[in-house]
Amino acid sequence: MATAARDNAVDLVRAACLVVVVGLHVMMAGITVETEGLAITNSLDGHPIFAWSTWLVQVMPLFFVMGGFSSLLAWRRQRERGVTDANYVRDRVARLARPALLPLGLVGFTLAVLGLVGLPDAVLSDVGFRIGQPLWFLAVYLGVSGLVPIMARLHERAPWVTLLSLLAAVMLVDTAALLTGLPLIGAFNLLFVWVFVQQLGFCLADGWFDWRRRWMLGLAGLAAFGVLLFLTTVVGYSTDMYDNLNPPTAAILVLGVGQTLLFAFLRPWIARLAERETFAGLSGAINRNAMQIYLWHVPVIVLIAVVLVVSGAPFPEPLSEGWWQSRPPFLVAVALLLIPIVIGVGWLERRSEARGGQAPAPVGPWMAALKVILGIVGVVTLLIAGFTPAYGAAIGVTLLLLAVLLRSPRRRGLLTSGHESSGEASVERDSAGSAERRSSLESR
Repeated sequence: MATAARDNAVDLVRAACLVVVVGLHVMMAGITVETEGLAITNSLDGHPIFAWSTWLVQVMPLFFVMGGFSSLLAWRRQRERGVTDANYVRDRVARLARPALLPLGLVGFTLAVLGLVGLPDAVLSDVGFRIGQPLWFLAVYLGVSGLVPIMARLHERAPWVTLLSLLAAVMLVDTAALLTGLPLIGAFNLLFVWVFVQQLGFCLADGWFDWRRRWMLGLAGLAAFGVLLFLTTVVGYSTDMYDNLNPPTAAILVLGVGQTLLFAFLRPWIARLAERETFAGLSGAINRNAMQIYLWHVPVIVLIAVVLVVSGAPFPEPLSEGWWQSRPPFLVAVALLLIPIVIGVGWLERRSEARGGQAPAPVGPWMAALKVILGIVGVVTLLIAGFTPAYGAAIGVTLLLLAVLLRSPRRRGLLTSGHESSGEASVERDSAGSAERRSSLESR
């Protein structure tokens, strides 16, 4: 199957989704100073129109669709060059986990120091919880990225069977969670929902929506939102798409379908917009630094809030008139601090990669799977244990570091015996070679 080039419309929407996420987190940052100390809350909880507004601003499904589109094209390009499944997964884990090491380690260290100087544990725990909340995305994205080679094959061989099977799994999990009253069962949909949404990106990349008449795509997108209205008003799903996010439900799946169809409907206009120099430059800059922006923006929000507290700045009541007036300057402050941090971190990463110079060590399938698992477990450790006490952060960051650095022992001999330059081709020959060759490699 021919591999398409990058899509400017997809890149622009991915960048826009990230901007929306950062903006929402700024809006949600509620800080109150009470007699017992600093408290950080979600300011938009309980807002009368917020639940319905999430139908527009809950962009995570669309982000995963765009990610699926780009991942399928990237995987096919690498597969054409002879890259193995395992080495593709190795690279994805490194690209996702390595940028997280510095901000997460720095947050853990800073909170540990603040604890030693006497800041109350309750405040530290609250701050750590708020900083850690967005990390669910990193854990899930590590998982679905690790499954790209497998899911791409299923998509290419039996796309409809794959989609319908995932849909059935999502409905089964939702039903089981409802009937048993055990919300933890819904955690299985962290896999099924997001892999389904990723598959929509695969379909988009393969032109499933290109041949249909545009007005049909628009009507189908509106129909999907009609299904969502039925699910929320009749079946009983929450109208708040953030309630449906953790764990994800069928409502998020339907929202993803609607967003995909509406994107396909608007795609020609978005593509023309993306070709403009200003939008192309912004889109490129945001997408090149997407992980740094996502990982650093919440610590920056918290840092600015702490500076305001220390300086004695007034904190209007969340959702009051004064609070709404404070949001634009707060957003500007976040951007002004975030931009140089992202630029500086990106520069450091590029210098580190340039100094490395050497091709990554090849890995086998089991090592690639272990890397994904270590990365997910590391993030989940941070989500559950938090950054306080400090050992929770230390364990989580260590697991992420292992996910990046671990290599397959049986392949080091191949690398150190003068075959470094063979790169991906040597790995492909190894995986397709004879049993004697594999046995020889294992004995080194």
